Amino acid sequence: MSYLEEISMALIVGSAITLGGMQPISALPNQTNQTVPTATNLLEASNNQQLTGVSRVDSQGNIENYSQSINSEPNYAIVYYNRGVTRSQLRDYQGAIEDYSKAIDSDPSYGMAYYNRGNARNQLKDYQGAIEDYSKAISLNPDYAVAYNNRGFTKLRMGDNQGAIEDFNQAIALNPDYAIAYNNRGNARNHLKDYQGAIEDYSQAISLQPNYAMAYYNRGITYSQLGDKQEGQADIEQAATLAQQQGNTILYQQTQKQSLNN
Repeated sequence: MSYLEEISMALIVGSAITLGGMQPISALPNQTNQTVPTATNLLEASNNQQLTGVSRVDSQGNIENYSQSINSEPNYAIVYYNRGVTRSQLRDYQGAIEDYSKAIDSDPSYGMAYYNRGNARNQLKDYQGAIEDYSKAISLNPDYAVAYNNRGFTKLRMGDNQGAIEDFNQAIALNPDYAIAYNNRGNARNHLKDYQGAIEDYSQAISLQPNYAMAYYNRGITYSQLGDKQEGQADIEQAATLAQQQGNTILYQQTQKQSLNN
């Protein structure tokens, strides 16, 4: 595996909005999200992660509850949205896409539904479809930093490194404390062989989030690419320690493999 294949990336995914008596759509927040750190392959890593905060049985029960609500109020966008999020948690990404699409049909200005449909399409490797959805979410909410991050992430996966950097720049301009966007921009710079720029971005991500195991790992890889094996190994070891503490088995195993290769 090459260094570039080993660089890790991060994607933000939308989380479900609690119904709590059926909120009107106008009351929805613009951004409800959680971070999901991943190792080399976002899609495989995400598929291997356990559901957090809710059991699979509870998620299935939620789907049944949402379905009953839809039967009584079929045009209620938030119910379709929440069922879509729950289906995403169960890795039923095609079912999630169908629900987000119904939410959008009910409310064409539902930016988070476009955003989460983009995430589901990302999981199915429909990168062009994901970019279109993130772009629509951004057009509805130009201050949507996480949508810029995710669109940049998707461009990076498609090999459009410069386009990715432009999106990460915008995400950082909107949120200067956005550690994930710095990490991801570092990846794009690494791919363009701007190793010093990449190290600066990873260092900024670490400054903002001192326990950011992925950023330590990426900086370690980049130091090694520059021939600084000592600094590289120190970062890889720190990434391993943090990954183990955080229960990130995939990243921890990756650090062990990289240590053996050095």
